[in-house]
Amino acid sequence: MATTLSYTPEQIAAMPPQQQMAVMRTLSPAQQQAVQAEIANSRSRSNRNFMRQSIEKIAYCPVSGGSGTTASYSNGTTLVFDLPVVGSGYVKALLITYTLTVTPASGSSAVYAVNAAAPYNIFNELYLNYNGAQIRTHPYFLKVLDQMRGWQRGAQNRVLAGNNDATIAGQVVGTTPVVSGSANTWQGKILLPLNAIGDDTVPGVLPVMGVGNKPQLRLTCSSSMLGYDPLLYPISVASGSGHSVTVTGTVNVDMIYLDGTNMDSPAPLQLGLVGEPTLQYYWDTPLTPLTQGTLQRQHISTLLEHWYAVSILIDGVQSSTFSTIANIAQFQMSPDSVGQQSFVSYNVSNNVSIYDFYDRQRRAFGQDLDPGVIAWVAAPSRGVIDPSNRNGRQALNMRPGGYPATTHAYYVTTATTTNMTPRVETFLVSMNYDGLKIQQG
Repeated sequence: MATTLSYTPEQIAAMPPQQQMAVMRTLSPAQQQAVQAEIANSRSRSNRNFMRQSIEKIAYCPVSGGSGTTASYSNGTTLVFDLPVVGSGYVKALLITYTLTVTPASGSSAVYAVNAAAPYNIFNELYLNYNGAQIRTHPYFLKVLDQMRGWQRGAQNRVLAGNNDATIAGQVVGTTPVVSGSANTWQGKILLPLNAIGDDTVPGVLPVMGVGNKPQLRLTCSSSMLGYDPLLYPISVASGSGHSVTVTGTVNVDMIYLDGTNMDSPAPLQLGLVGEPTLQYYWDTPLTPLTQGTLQRQHISTLLEHWYAVSILIDGVQSSTFSTIANIAQFQMSPDSVGQQSFVSYNVSNNVSIYDFYDRQRRAFGQDLDPGVIAWVAAPSRGVIDPSNRNGRQALNMRPGGYPATTHAYYVTTATTTNMTPRVETFLVSMNYDGLKIQQG
C-alpha cells in the first residue's frame, strides 16, 4: 500500500477531516477501504488512551430548576439534578449520596424488618435523560453489577478483603438500622457507572461540554418507607401494631468526568464518539404475575446486544429475600420462544440441579448473589484482557441476525399474592450500535 499511495494509511488517518476527504477522493475503492480501516483503528487507539490516561475529575450536579447542591428527600417525589457543563468533558459515572433520618414509630411493641433491596430501594428508579432514556434502571441493580465484576468485589463500596477503615466506612457505606422509636441514620453512596463494561471503555460516556442535549438525572423516591414488596419498599412490619415510618434527609449527586487532562503531557487527550456505539441501561418487560407450579416464559423485549442481563425473581412469600433458593425449582434461558433449545437450563427436562448454577456463579464472581437474583449474561466477566475489545466476549446478540426470540423461564413451588405481586423483573445493560443521539441546540 505504501508504494501506491502518496501517503501511508497512518498518515492519512492523522490528517484533519477536510484534508482526509480531499486525499480520499483521489484513491481507488480498495485503497479507501484500507485507509478507512486504519482511521477506525487510529480512533480506537486514541479513545483508549483518553479513557486510560485522563485524570478523573468531579463536579457537583445542581438541583434542576433551583439552586444549591442538595435536594430534600420525600416519599413519592422525583428529584431532578442537572449534569453541569464542563469544558471538553465526558461524564463516565454519577455518584449519589444520601443522608436520611428514618424514624419507625414505637406503636404497640412495633418491630420492623429491613427488606431485601434496602437501602437501594429508597429510590425506585434511576432515569438518566439524554435526548431520551439513556439509563432507566432500579438502583439495586447497581449492587449486582459491582458484585459481578469479579473476585473480592464488594457490593458498591464495601470492602471484602484488605484494610477497612471504620471512619471511612461510616461515611460511604449504606447501613439500615430500624430501631423502633429512634431516629436512625441511613447514609451512603451509590455509584452509577455510565460505561458499565469497564472503567476504560468508551460506550456509555456522555459529552457535557454544553453543546447539544442537557443531561438530567431523575431519582424517584420510594412512595413509602413501609411495605412488603422487597424491591419497592425499604422496611416491612415484623410484629406488633401501630407501625409507621417517617423519613427526612437530603440527596446530592456528583459527576465523575474526564476532559483529557493527563500527567504525561500538558496537551489534553482527545475523545471521538463518531463511529462508537453507546451503552444503555434498560428495565425490560416484567413477567407478571408469577404463578406457582408451572414453568412460565417471558421474552426479552429489548432487541439490542446485551452485555448484562439479570433477573430478580420475587415470589411474594417474604420481604427479607426476593425468593428463597429452595423455592426455585427450575429456570432456563432459550434462544427461542418455547424452550426447544437452551443457553442456560437448570432442572428443565434435564435433571441438572440448580445448585450447579450457583456453583458456576461462585466460580465466576467469587461470591453469592442475593437469593432470587439470576445473572443470565455477564459478558465483561469473561476475562478478556482488554475490556475495550468488543470481540471474544459472551454477549447476547438480539439484533437482526442474532436471537431476537430469546426467552427466560421460571418454575417456583410457591408464589403468594397476599402482600405483593409475585413477578420477575429483568435488567439489561446493552450495546446500541446506532451510537449516541445528540440533539443540537
